[in-house]
Amino acid sequence: MKIVRFVVRNWPLKIGAMLLAVILYGAMVVLQTTQQFPGTVAVETVNQPANSYLLKPDPMPKVEGIKYLAPADVPISQSSFRASIDLTNAKVNDSEYNWVKVQLVPTDPRIQILDYEPQQIRVTLDQVITKTVGIHVEFGQPPAGLIPGTPVLSSSTVDVSGAATIVDRIAYAEASVRIDSSGLDVSQDPVLVAIDAAGVVVDNVTFAKRTVHVAIQVGSQIRSETVPVFANIKDDPAPGYYMTSVTVTPSVVSVRGQADALALLKNLASTAAISISGATSDISVKVNLELPPGVTSDTTGPIQVVIHVQSPQSTRNISVGLAATGTRPDRTYTLSAASVTVTLGGATAALNALDVATLYATVNVEGLDIGTHVVTVTFAAPAGIKVLPITPAQITVIIAGQPAATPTPTPTPTAS
Repeated sequence: MKIVRFVVRNWPLKIGAMLLAVILYGAMVVLQTTQQFPGTVAVETVNQPANSYLLKPDPMPKVEGIKYLAPADVPISQSSFRASIDLTNAKVNDSEYNWVKVQLVPTDPRIQILDYEPQQIRVTLDQVITKTVGIHVEFGQPPAGLIPGTPVLSSSTVDVSGAATIVDRIAYAEASVRIDSSGLDVSQDPVLVAIDAAGVVVDNVTFAKRTVHVAIQVGSQIRSETVPVFANIKDDPAPGYYMTSVTVTPSVVSVRGQADALALLKNLASTAAISISGATSDISVKVNLELPPGVTSDTTGPIQVVIHVQSPQSTRNISVGLAATGTRPDRTYTLSAASVTVTLGGATAALNALDVATLYATVNVEGLDIGTHVVTVTFAAPAGIKVLPITPAQITVIIAGQPAATPTPTPTPTAS
């Protein structure tokens, strides 16, 4: 009963309030009729995985056909909407695609979005890689009468990054320069462009260094010359040794450059420095040419240099002990000399290095019977040393038998 009284109490006021609400809602609907934005809104990407590249779609489609409700006093423009796709869960694989939802939100809370296209976008992400490629200089056909020299680059290679499917196509980076008809030397910093094997420009890549410095000597005085190769030998061999000769292969090379640059050569193409410090034998090395700035050579490989080192030849007399070989334990051997003088020949340094205390001469008495014999003295010289006269060359050996041992007498027993 109380409920009934509550419902019917002040019923005229309640009915009036309901009618007022209906009238206000109707007025709002009249004032906020459905409208369509005539322009488009760019789609932003958010939360893209690290080291990934948005391969497709290219270009990214724009949101259009936007239908919305808004009070008449709310200004509507392209900045009234923000469109984005969230790539948090997208797979990074150039052979797979991902469907992602397009989020369109108003920048003014009084705007109510009803519809738009597209609702979803199919995207493909590729892995980002880095590749090192060589740099090629392109200067086209030079003006008549001018001969460009070999380009000198601040760097011969450059790192290029981007989607793997794009970067894998790159064959080289091209630096285009222009040779002026005035004949002035080139000193330019051209922007690098990625080129594939077919000579087509590869876009959508990033260079670690966008430019490279290119210097080219230009002029009608550039010429070629053939000059001998000079082995640039430094330091000294070991004491007692000296350099006898040098063999260089190739012995001459062709060089190219302007007259003033070629004059710096002084008719010789020098190699990089070669040290022979402490050498006691021949040295064989491969080294590059060291040419002045502005001079180039057709010889791209290393130069073979052989340096022959030896010590002066001399002789040395040494006194060595004498020993018999081939002896028998049951005989005695008496030599007519305890030592001999041996004359040795060879490199001075090798002779000076001999340790005389470890050397000795020998006479072979194997197979000789008891008696007096004349035998030849022999001496085994160290490697690289020659044996010259031995004095005396022969000696006398007296061979005798061992004396019989005297028996010990047996004591005679005595009677007790």
